[in-house]
Amino acid sequence: MRLCSRTGLTRAFLGRLTLALSIVTLVLTSAAPLVAAWQTAPPSLPIPPPPPADPPEGFTSAETEHARIHVEPGAGTDAVAFARTWGLLIDDGLDQIGSFLPPLRDKIDVYVYVSEESYSAAIAATRWREPEASDVQANPGRGDIAVNAIALARRTPLEAENALRHAMSHVVAREASGGRIPRGFDEGLAAYFERPVAARLARHAALVQNARSGGDLMSWSDLNRPAAPDIPPPVLMAHAYSMVAFLIDRHGPRVLGEFITALADEPDWRAVLRTTYSRAPNELEAQWEESLPRWTAGGWRTNLLAAFDLQPARELLELGHYATARRELEQSLRLFTDLGDDEGIAEVGTLLGQTDTGLQAETFMSQAQAALEHHDYNRAQTLLQQARTQYDRLSAAQEPTELIAAYDELAQAGMQAAGDLENARQQSLRWADYPMARASTLAWVTTPEGARRRRCSKPLTRASAASYSSLAAWRCSPRRG
Repeated sequence: MRLCSRTGLTRAFLGRLTLALSIVTLVLTSAAPLVAAWQTAPPSLPIPPPPPADPPEGFTSAETEHARIHVEPGAGTDAVAFARTWGLLIDDGLDQIGSFLPPLRDKIDVYVYVSEESYSAAIAATRWREPEASDVQANPGRGDIAVNAIALARRTPLEAENALRHAMSHVVAREASGGRIPRGFDEGLAAYFERPVAARLARHAALVQNARSGGDLMSWSDLNRPAAPDIPPPVLMAHAYSMVAFLIDRHGPRVLGEFITALADEPDWRAVLRTTYSRAPNELEAQWEESLPRWTAGGWRTNLLAAFDLQPARELLELGHYATARRELEQSLRLFTDLGDDEGIAEVGTLLGQTDTGLQAETFMSQAQAALEHHDYNRAQTLLQQARTQYDRLSAAQEPTELIAAYDELAQAGMQAAGDLENARQQSLRWADYPMARASTLAWVTTPEGARRRRCSKPLTRASAASYSSLAAWRCSPRRG
């Protein structure tokens, strides 16, 4: 009886053990795909950003198209005033960098602090610190950008705008790359995205040239190591800027954007560089080194991303500097073509048409001046009419009204004088008409044209023609032939 009881207990125990093992086996089998997927996942997957946190108590808030602005209390400004001053520049900057990098998934949060202490505390846990201390810090921990309002107010408007553009570039590039963009590319693009300042760019070129001459040129590997190299920050920034300037000038911003975006799926930047540019990293680096003599000698003045702004070209057009405006617009056309921006291409095309009209008008004016110098007054008047037709297609401010009037008056006076002289010559052929010929000749001599031909001593110039007060005071080149 006891033996049967023990046997029953043993069988029951074994049954329960078998059932438990079956359950464990089933669980492990169903979990295997999840384990495998976790083991083969990239080391750092992009994580959806958390919903925006409410600003601390007392902060005022305002929104623009692409940004939420929060301003600390205790200053003479609030979020609405800050947005009124800087909101449009922030939106424009994000639109521009979003043309070759993926746009942000949400509005950026800009926190503005009104004391050195609160700003320092806000950026204390910053993961990516700037090589050089700045009044604007990207990815400070709270929000996307932290701003030291006190220090920013001491800057010039261009310096303040560039500090914001620098930080915006960091925010967008880091999100596009899943936080994997290497230091050199990150800092180089942020510096290149700033509005060009000739003195700063010349300093970059000088530092790179000095490093190249002294055999201390940094390699791309050194520039893009996770740990910052032990060199002065200005030298690091100059090398990073020159590297990105080379890539954008040679291959355009669109390909650079593809490279940065692809880093989100591949942590090895060299492999991504090879795939994106279809060249080995060493080959690209060698081409960069070969380009440095030209770049340091003056190529640093070219910044393709500056061509987003068409206002300088418009101002040159209004001033009548058509050739310079055309050079600016050709850079913009190159940029918009690379980005496939049809709206930008159309706008540039309209402005280029205006430069062509202005250049044609200037050509007619130059030819009219030459015709006056050669006493070809009929041709001068024809050319002046053609110039007026071209200027009528431009704004009224661009037409040199006084100069056209001066040239026209000279041409009409010349034609009248030439007619009087020819009449005198015809009358002098007959003795009976001598008194009339003498009168016609004296009439011609006393005309401005006759006086000019008798005493001219210097060639006609636009300045002399535009400044004379009477035809009798005008003096031109001697009669030829």
